[in-house]
Amino acid sequence: MKTIKTLARYINGYWKDVTITWICVFLESLLEILVAFFLRYLMRNVENGNLQGIILWACILILMAVISAAFGLIAGIFASSASCGFGKNVREAMFIHVQDYSFQNIDHFSTSSIVTRLTTDVSNVQNSLMQILRSVLRAPLMVIFAVIMCFITAPGLAWIFLIIIPILLFALLFIATKVHPIFERVFTTYDQLNESVQEDVDGIRVVKSFERKDYHVSHFKKVSDYIYKNFISAEARLAFNNPILNLCVYASIILISFLGSNIIINSANTELKIPDLTTLFTYIMMIMMSLMMLSMIYVMIIISRNSAERIVEIISEKPAIYSKENAVKEVKDGRVEFQDVSFSYNGKKDVLSHVNLTFESGKSYGIIGPTGSSKTTLVSLMARLYDVREGAVKISGIDVRDYDLVSLRDSVAVVLQKNVLFTGTIRDNLRWGKADASDEEIFQACDIAQASEFIKSFPNGLDTMIVEGGNNVSGGQKQRLCIARALLKDPKILILDDSTSACDTHTDSLIRKGLKETKPEVTKFIIAQRVLSIMDCDKILVLDSGGKIIDFADHNTLLERCDVYQELYRTQLGGGDFDETANA
Repeated sequence: MKTIKTLARYINGYWKDVTITWICVFLESLLEILVAFFLRYLMRNVENGNLQGIILWACILILMAVISAAFGLIAGIFASSASCGFGKNVREAMFIHVQDYSFQNIDHFSTSSIVTRLTTDVSNVQNSLMQILRSVLRAPLMVIFAVIMCFITAPGLAWIFLIIIPILLFALLFIATKVHPIFERVFTTYDQLNESVQEDVDGIRVVKSFERKDYHVSHFKKVSDYIYKNFISAEARLAFNNPILNLCVYASIILISFLGSNIIINSANTELKIPDLTTLFTYIMMIMMSLMMLSMIYVMIIISRNSAERIVEIISEKPAIYSKENAVKEVKDGRVEFQDVSFSYNGKKDVLSHVNLTFESGKSYGIIGPTGSSKTTLVSLMARLYDVREGAVKISGIDVRDYDLVSLRDSVAVVLQKNVLFTGTIRDNLRWGKADASDEEIFQACDIAQASEFIKSFPNGLDTMIVEGGNNVSGGQKQRLCIARALLKDPKILILDDSTSACDTHTDSLIRKGLKETKPEVTKFIIAQRVLSIMDCDKILVLDSGGKIIDFADHNTLLERCDVYQELYRTQLGGGDFDETANA
């Protein structure tokens, strides 16, 4: 019921279409029943050889059939309009809601699951709604009208329907109930199938380079076969519907034929005639087909219920991070304080524990440590991509939780490890940083990021199209474009999370030099694996694999007292990573 209430509001704006659909369905069903009822008068005139009566009733029945078909057509058009509008509203609401998710929310759902819910699940509910709008009223109306007309036509035989209908209805619903858990498994597996496809397509170059095609094909077939077997299992159960329906139809026809003929032959005063029996046979088919329709509606509801519940999970997921009322709109400077900060992912073991740090505005800070040392986590807390479990992160003396999120993230520019460019021109991508940025402003940012030269080398310059995933530019070019995009925000704090790892050391040094000379007021955080990338920073934070602070000082001080930093320096600048990079 909660699912229905949640989704019902998305049909707002289309209730007129729903109302027209149901009115037309009511009139269509009524006319169909009346056509069957009046058909007996046509047959009686045929039996009596009354040509004038035959023509009259034939014209009446044709007119009623045409009007009924017209109502059916109108109902279909408006049902389609309502269901498509509903699907549009739900899809837009989901997409907008996902945009408000924090990283913490996104961790709850896999990307493939969100995509499945936005596409397959919404389509399932939309298609089911269209059929339900047409049939959920029509099927019971047809049964009710047909039974009433049976009692009017042949009261002595109508009791047969009161026995057959409950038996058939119970059998059909029993089968549909058995199908329910199978469809639940199928839709859960769809996530895995989409995940497999997405992973394979995203990593197609790696798959080919390692010749892992057979593995991915095998994995895809395994998931696909599981879905196939479950669908076969569901369809095998649903296949019982037709035999049961036919059995009930034939049993009803035989009973009515046997009992009706006895009444006609043995009762001289009976009003029951052979045309009446024919009418009853028509009602039998109407009732049975309506019950079959009800069972299919039930199956649709089961399928769409699973999808609807998955949709509501997305819509009902409350953003873990949001702006308070009367939130602070302005970030004055780039001073950052960590006051007894502890943080864990999903309530598990702390990856940061009781961290106390102060970063002065306008200074540059390097952060170095092994993989898993929570370097990215530390800087993510500054932009409030996650909320601390304990303590406070303050910028310009104000807790980040007290800032308006838009204002905070406009002031804290983060260039993450995974550089993302979107389909569109280079100009479009860079204007994510500033929507109305002029070409002059764009090239100023690109000059600092060392991106201007390669952009100008493209025939179309800023109008060069970036394909999906940015696969038509190199890793280093992609990183430089992302840095330029961040600079266009004119932030108070700039975070480069291993954002020059694909650049050669010369380009890396030019980027750092440009930032130092042109952005002296910006607080800069540089996460790096190379000592060379951070040794010129005002201070360097050294973390261990458990996220604990080993030391926090300038380069020379660390060389004197920090064993871990000394080892990194010796390894890289003494003939290790540094030489390899320099010669690349």
